[in-house]
Amino acid sequence: MTSYANEEDFLRDQIHSNNLAIKFIKRELDKINSEFVEDFINTKDKIINVYLEGIGTLQKDNHLKREKIKSLAP
Repeated sequence: MTSYANEEDFLRDQIHSNNLAIKFIKRELDKINSEFVEDFINTKDKIINVYLEGIGTLQKDNHLKREKIKSLAP
């Protein structure tokens, strides 16, 4: 288990983790866009929307964590 010197360090590490996850999801999106065949029931679009929602959720979480960091500043 990782120990952090303070809450700010923890939050920054979480932001870094979120950014890594966002990069991974974007790479997967690129694969889906190039490899997944369109179908009449919009499966590709459904998958893309789930990935985009995930990215949006992680970005919102980063925003909240950055705001928390600002509030911790003296």
